[in-house]
Amino acid sequence: MPSLLMFTFNGYMLQRLKYITHNIAGYICFFVSLLVQFKCNMTSKNTSIPVHKLQERTDKGIMMSYVSAGAERGKIPSTMHRDDHYIFLFQESGKSKMILDFQEIELNGAGIFYILPAQAHQILEFKLTSGWFLAVDTSMFDASYRTVFEEFISQQRPVKPEIADLGQIKQCAELLYLYYMRKEQSFVSDTALRALVSAYVGMIAEIYLLGEPQKSIRNLRPQVITRQFRKILRTNFKSLKKPSDYASELCLSLSYLNECVKEETGSPVSHWVHQEIVLEAKRLLCYSGANVKQIAFSLGYDDHTYFSRLFTRLSGMSPLQFRKLYRE
Repeated sequence: MPSLLMFTFNGYMLQRLKYITHNIAGYICFFVSLLVQFKCNMTSKNTSIPVHKLQERTDKGIMMSYVSAGAERGKIPSTMHRDDHYIFLFQESGKSKMILDFQEIELNGAGIFYILPAQAHQILEFKLTSGWFLAVDTSMFDASYRTVFEEFISQQRPVKPEIADLGQIKQCAELLYLYYMRKEQSFVSDTALRALVSAYVGMIAEIYLLGEPQKSIRNLRPQVITRQFRKILRTNFKSLKKPSDYASELCLSLSYLNECVKEETGSPVSHWVHQEIVLEAKRLLCYSGANVKQIAFSLGYDDHTYFSRLFTRLSGMSPLQFRKLYRE
């Protein structure tokens, strides 16, 4: 009888052990699958640069705030990102520093600056800074002002307006902010707000435009063609790769388009097409987790080896070397 009981007990324990072992193996597989899924999700989320969308934060089409000299550093955005809207900065005093598409921008004292939609940027420093911050959807102001910022300005840089202009911009900013913060709204509020936004942005556009070198008006056609080319390039560089593609879009011969663009910028069409492609590739290499093949595909290249050779030729280093250099 004892031996029978022992046999039964041992059999029972063996079955329990098999059961436990089976379940442990199941739990391990389950957790491993969760880890793999988590890693895949993290990888997919990191294959693009974060984009801040204005409509997810407000339904007004604008966000405006005043930064005082005593603002806490922790409240200042400090991660690299893009915006789907314009940013206008009007600094009254202090010092601010940022990275904008691999260039360090520094503004000391009073001045203004703007950031275009899709530009990768990061605020590095606000030191005893006071001034106005405006995030605004492109639909909120006149399209001609967009033309100034996107097509006329040869070099995106901070500008220090004249004292009289600073006073007018400050008055407009204060009025816009007061209206933006109003709690009571009527059926004309949206129209009035748009008018104030347009006036404020228009003043900034005029200051930038007047600061551009004045060129001869004897032949405006190359200037117009170059602006049209830059506009098409900015929105179509992922699909239009050949200079002849842009000539076709503008209904021009390639030789004439090259002549116009080179006269205005000093470089031919192919240079600017490659510059736009490489800039976007650098953004993704530096600020996203996408691999070279994914980046090549996102830029319209089916052959990632060709893209790598092109990037290496234009940048002087391979995509992976660039990523390593800027992440160290």
